[in-house]
Amino acid sequence: MTQAKTTDTTSRRRFLAAAAGAAIVPTAAVAASADAALEAAAAAVPEADRAMSALLDAHGDDAVDRSDYLASEKERYGHLEMLATVPAIGTAGLLAKARTLQVRSVMDDVYRSQEIALSLAEDLGGLLS
Repeated sequence: MTQAKTTDTTSRRRFLAAAAGAAIVPTAAVAASADAALEAAAAAVPEADRAMSALLDAHGDDAVDRSDYLASEKERYGHLEMLATVPAIGTAGLLAKARTLQVRSVMDDVYRSQEIALSLAEDLGGLLS
């Protein structure tokens, strides 16, 4: 009878340990996924800037009415919105936001840079507390 209790207790402990380990894996995966999305968004901002600049060089002021220019602009703002609203979970996400704040076009956009800077500050505050 005592041995059955021990086996039962050991089995519960193993189950609880496995469940705790399984709970950590999705959290880490979600963190990596969120930060990866932030890194991708940060990398895409300068790419969109280059595409828009190339269209302006090729078509002058008429470029702003072109569908490809408007699509690049919309995509760029979507990336900036993600950087301002999606919380960074780890260092990679924090660095993605910080690097984006160093992009000249973002620095020139006071509203967007303030949104991203505030988001970065909130992320840092949450991670450090």
